[in-house]
Amino acid sequence: MMRKEKLSGHLIALTLVLPSLAAAQTSGAVHPLIEKDFFVGAGVFFPDKNFTLSVDGSVPNEDIEFDEVFKVDDNEATTAAELRWRFGEKWSVQAQYWRVSDGGASSLEEDVEWEDVVFEKGSNVAAGVELDVARLFFGRRFIANDNQEFGLGLGVHWLEVSAFMQGEIFTSVGDSEFYRGAVKADAPLPNIGGWYTYAWSPRWAFVSRLDWLSASIGDYSGGLWNVQAGVNWAVSDHIGIFGAWNYFGLDIDVDKSDWRGSVDIAQNGPYLGLTVSW
Repeated sequence: MMRKEKLSGHLIALTLVLPSLAAAQTSGAVHPLIEKDFFVGAGVFFPDKNFTLSVDGSVPNEDIEFDEVFKVDDNEATTAAELRWRFGEKWSVQAQYWRVSDGGASSLEEDVEWEDVVFEKGSNVAAGVELDVARLFFGRRFIANDNQEFGLGLGVHWLEVSAFMQGEIFTSVGDSEFYRGAVKADAPLPNIGGWYTYAWSPRWAFVSRLDWLSASIGDYSGGLWNVQAGVNWAVSDHIGIFGAWNYFGLDIDVDKSDWRGSVDIAQNGPYLGLTVSW
């Protein structure tokens, strides 16, 4: 987790510092992402993932590190899509969606607690996790010229997190039986954020954005980071190829009637794809 936090910090600093460094530079270069009002993008995200979760029973339980306990594949690729519409002189709306689903099975090396149920050491247990993220962001440009754009705004991340564990457990009379436990949470989490684009030629542009939240909202309390930084190569006036590094981090406590516990998710890796601008 420390490596991901340091990387996130570097990307955040880069996103915030570059506008002031480049504010005085103009080259007359107009990259399609700066010139055009609409763009859609689609690509593949290759995240290194960490998923830690707890489901409390009558007393708080220890966190379950799904990637360690159940040998969940942490490099599975997932598709992602995004779009932006710039309206008026200074305003824009952006949207993005991606989904990650992982599962695995293992012979437990230690006892694992799920609510008031104990999966004992040596039990063969299967588990899975799923995360859906839909991002909507409204922003205003404060710097806008032929080679750069900087803006701030407000947004919302609609998140849906679900997880399960299943396997044989021992009853109070010494018999074994099959048990499956599952939890699910979904909520809109508002955030503040910003973006910065700098084109050093008509074909090449640096693109970055940052979303952040730290608050208590309804049944949830905690924080969210969503950071992206990369480059876009304009193959033509309408088609671009991009490569970026994306970090998504979610660390929240859940206090619902059907789930009391916590969830800590970190996704970090390259994001590659195409953009179409007009």
